[in-house]
Amino acid sequence: MPRVRSLRTLGFVALALWFGSCTIRLADLNAISTRNVNLDRVDLDKLPGKKVEGKSSAFVFLFIPFGFPTLQEAVDDALDKGGGDLVTDVAVYRSAWWFLVGMETMTVKGTVVNTKGGSR
Repeated sequence: MPRVRSLRTLGFVALALWFGSCTIRLADLNAISTRNVNLDRVDLDKLPGKKVEGKSSAFVFLFIPFGFPTLQEAVDDALDKGGGDLVTDVAVYRSAWWFLVGMETMTVKGTVVNTKGGSR
C-alpha cells in the first residue's frame, strides 16, 4: 500500500509539473546578431552554417525570479556554440515551468555563420 501511495504522489507531481509549464514561439527572424556584422559583399547562401540552439535561463523559487532570461544572452550563447557572428533562419522561444521552484528560459534556434571568414 505505501508503494501505491508513493506512485500516486509521484504521478500527481509529474502532472502538476506538466500542467505548470508553457512554451511559446515569440518570433521568426531572418537574421540576428549581438556582434558587429558587415554584410556588404557577403553572400549568406554560400557561407557554411551550423545548426545551433542558444539558451538563457533564470531560476524561480516560490514565484520569486532570481534573474531574467534575455534574448541577448541566448543569441550570444548560440554564436559561441556555432563559432560565428550571425544567426540566420532564427526561431525564438520562451518557456517556463514551475511548481514551488521553476525555471524560465529564452531559446534561440538557428544557423550560425561566420561572415568575417566567409566568401566575399
